[in-house]
This record gives sequence, structure tokens and C-alpha cells, in this order.
Amino acid sequence: MGTAVNISTILPALNQISDNILRPQFEQEKATYNLFDQAADSQFVNGKGFRIPSYLRPPTGVGSIAEGGSFKQPGAETNDDMYVSPMSLTMAFEFTGRTLANVKDASSLIKGMNGLLEMRTMALMKEANYQAFDDGTAARAIIKSISGAVLTLYNPTAHSPLAGYGSTKGAVHLRVGETYDIYDATFATYKSTVTVTAKTNTTATVSPTPSITDTDVMVLSGSLYKAPRGLSYLINNDTGTFQLLSRATYPELKSPVTDLAGSSISVADFIKIKNLLIARAGVGKAKTVTAIMSLAQDDALRRLGMNFKRWDGDAKTFDGSFDKFQVGDTVAFIDPDADEDRIYLVCKSEIKKYTERPFGIYNMDGNSIRMRSGVSGYGSDAYTGAIGAHYNFGTSVPRCHALIKRASVTGLATQVAANA
Repeated sequence: MGTAVNISTILPALNQISDNILRPQFEQEKATYNLFDQAADSQFVNGKGFRIPSYLRPPTGVGSIAEGGSFKQPGAETNDDMYVSPMSLTMAFEFTGRTLANVKDASSLIKGMNGLLEMRTMALMKEANYQAFDDGTAARAIIKSISGAVLTLYNPTAHSPLAGYGSTKGAVHLRVGETYDIYDATFATYKSTVTVTAKTNTTATVSPTPSITDTDVMVLSGSLYKAPRGLSYLINNDTGTFQLLSRATYPELKSPVTDLAGSSISVADFIKIKNLLIARAGVGKAKTVTAIMSLAQDDALRRLGMNFKRWDGDAKTFDGSFDKFQVGDTVAFIDPDADEDRIYLVCKSEIKKYTERPFGIYNMDGNSIRMRSGVSGYGSDAYTGAIGAHYNFGTSVPRCHALIKRASVTGLATQVAANA
């Protein structure tokens, strides 16, 4: 039988034709990171960060008196300062001299060094969007179990959401080749550092094989409590430290929270949380909130109206769907990176990005890239640099925001399901 001529046979003779655009095969949107404006009027205080003067409690001494009676002893109002300390999100890079020479060629689909840096900037900005929902721990997944070197991560397909954030993303927010530190659920005990060598939507193969416990957390290596804080830190009702003040001492710094404990979201839940918000923030502020939610909760809420969709008598096409969900003047803002079980009601004008150093290349020494010194110390054909930013999210009035958490995710559209 003769041997067929195949592509590998003639490959050296081919002038390869290709699409002239390098197309990413993964989603890179950064919706929530871009939602909030820069803080322009905050005073920077060295060592603590940006200062937010706060009127925490009103003065006391109110009373009623009889004719000729004495007034009560007056009490002073309580003022104190909150601080938002800039944190960092960074990424180093290294290119060989041959790489830089080749991407300058007109045939390259990567357009020079700017093209190389654009890829890294987009990857870092995507991590910044993950961080917009984080509490500053830089957590990326929660571990359920291990088999050999394969970790199974908490995900909405197989597990109910936990009370804290981050248990509905499986392995979607992990990156192959990235290194992660594993901590216990309280972040008090460091266990090991691993590299992800392969992954599915719900599992990650890691090296070396760690010893883990249910609810251990995977954190960007070396980043615990060094990363910017997002919505899960700003909008909750815990008793911990909030922007250097104690929520136990000042419960006024808590946000209204409704825990559905696995029940399906309903319009009634929105009415309840908005009324709780009105009780804390006032009618005016409650009318300006945006509901930041995942695909799952958008899916659930729009399904509520499908039985009410009616056919218009003169229509030629049946449309049984609704394009979006809205409760009164509260509109939905969809971000696939949001926790699938959570809906954050935010007064957008009251959350700011406090930026010490905007996103860009580290070049305070005047160089965008630097030659590596090499093994012998005389230089090399390799060039390094770094990009990143120093910033943090903060709010001056946490009472103006609210949270619905642990809504059911059963049978809904999720990032994990999309990446199956």
C-alpha cells in the first residue's frame, strides 16, 4: 500500500496561512473592577493609608423636664477615622532577546513588546476583577477533598454554598502553572505551597501532593492579606476589624445581610433587603443601589417572570424571555466572576478605588525592562520587568450597601457549568 502525503510531509514547504488576529480562548472581562470610580478627595496618611473621617454616633443628653427642672448631662458625639491602606497586585515578566526580535517582525501576530505586555496586563486585570469580590486574602478556591494529587474544589454542581464567600467557583479561578499557598479555613495555619499542573472546572492537579482538610483554602502564593479588599470585606455584618475600626465596638459599620441558607432567591427577598437598607441608609440612598450578581442569580430571577410573559396579538415571533431583571429602580449588574450564591446591593457612589500607584509598568528607575545579570554576573540575553498597581477598595458608609447570600444555585447557569 502506498504512503499518503500528509501535512507533516509537506509542512516545511508550506507558507502557512492563518487568521491575522491572535484570539483568546478564555474570558477576560473586568466588569466590577471598572464599576467603581477613583477616590479623588482623600488625604493620604503615611503608614495607615487614606483617611476617612467618620461621624460614628450622635451626641447624647436628650430628655424632658418639668417646669424649672434641670437639663441632663450632655454627652459628646463620637468621631473617629477609618483608613484604607493601599495593597498591591503585581506580575513579573521575562523575555529573551530572540523573543523581542521576533515579535518585532511584521509577520508576528503579537505586535511587539506592547503586544507581549498587553497579554500580561489583561491577565493581571482579570485577577483584579477576581479581587473585587475577595476579602484581601487573595483566595482563589476552597478545597473539599483530595485523591492522589487531584484536589476537588467546592463548586455549585456538587456542593451547597458555604456561609463565607468563594465556595462556588470550583477551579475556574485557578491558573495552570500558578503557585498557591494552602491555609486552613481561618487562615491561621499555613500548610503547603503547590503548583497547579492541570485542572478541570471542579478539580486541580497539584504538585507536590499536599495534606489537606475539608474547607482548606488556596491563596495566591505569598499574598495572604497583601491583596486589595473587595465586596466580601466591605459589605458584611461580622464583628472584625473594618478599615482599622472594630465592627464589634461600632456595629454601625455593619451592612444589612440576608442569609437564604440555600433557599431560592425571590422578589420578596429583594423587597426585604431593600427595606433593611432603608432602615440603615434612608430612602434616598436605598433608591440608588445597583444589584451586582452572578449569572446564576440573574438566571434564577429572570425565570421568575417567564410564566408572566404574554404573546402580543400582532407579533409574528413568540418571545418567552425577559432580557433583564429589575426591582423598582434597582437594576442588575451581571459579572460572571461574582459568587454564584451572592447578590451585593451597592450604592456605587459610596465605594471608591483608593489608588497609590495606578496600573502600569514598574519603571521608577527609568527602565521598563532590565537585562538579567546572568549566572556569572556579566549580563544575559534575557530581559525582565514587572507590572502592577497599589490600590484598595473602600467605603465611607457601609450602611449604604447590603448583601443577600447563600441563595440556591441548583440547576442554574454558573461559571463552573460553562467550563464543564
